[in-house]
Amino acid sequence: MQPIAYVQTDSNGQPYSAHGAVAAKGFELLGFEVRYFHREELERLALNTATVVVGGMGTVRAALLQLGKLPPQQDSAPTSLLSFLGRTCRVTTLNGVLNAGRFPVFVKPHSEAKLFNGQVFEHEADLRSLLTARPGFPAITGDLAVLAQSPIHFVSEWRTFVIQTQVIGASFYKGDPLVFPNGKFIHDTVAAFENAPAGYSADFGVTPEGKTFLIEINDGYSLGHGGLTSTQYAELLHARWTEICAG
Repeated sequence: MQPIAYVQTDSNGQPYSAHGAVAAKGFELLGFEVRYFHREELERLALNTATVVVGGMGTVRAALLQLGKLPPQQDSAPTSLLSFLGRTCRVTTLNGVLNAGRFPVFVKPHSEAKLFNGQVFEHEADLRSLLTARPGFPAITGDLAVLAQSPIHFVSEWRTFVIQTQVIGASFYKGDPLVFPNGKFIHDTVAAFENAPAGYSADFGVTPEGKTFLIEINDGYSLGHGGLTSTQYAELLHARWTEICAG
């Protein structure tokens, strides 16, 4: 039986984003039957663990829950990789950061990535502004678990993509595109990642001194294509979806 990949569309019936369009092409080339759906149709789809759902993070998480699978919460700074960060990193709460009073500090949500973008907060007042209600956004409270890191300056930032411990691609996304991360450092990081997902991305930065450090890990179940070929991208999504559904 031909495998099926469901790809979310926008209000015009087109793939929800460039990522969706690339994934659709990739799954077609891999021999999947690609079917398109609107977000409100998700609950009516004939899903099973052998199908793949491609869409926004909220859509994919809802599809997994529909199958009785708990969507993963990937730590962006896994314990096994702390030595590759090149900076101090601790899990705390927003109140914990405020009480510590050490600024500037880089803060990002520990597991609820969509609540706000990770960023450097120069002053206490900047961080406290997160606690102010924002129309259309979930409320943020002082007991929210966050990652707090000492700031570090990178002159170039790259994203690498990994399937089953193999680095399948790398793409530049910020800074100087001609400053490249150290390949051995990347391979060492991937090799040291304990209990790694079947598909994920690892971001790396290069400092002004030329040192390479890990920035963060991103789970692959709803990841952007980042310049991968369509088949590579589909293979990464499929590998992670299959792993989650087998759990």
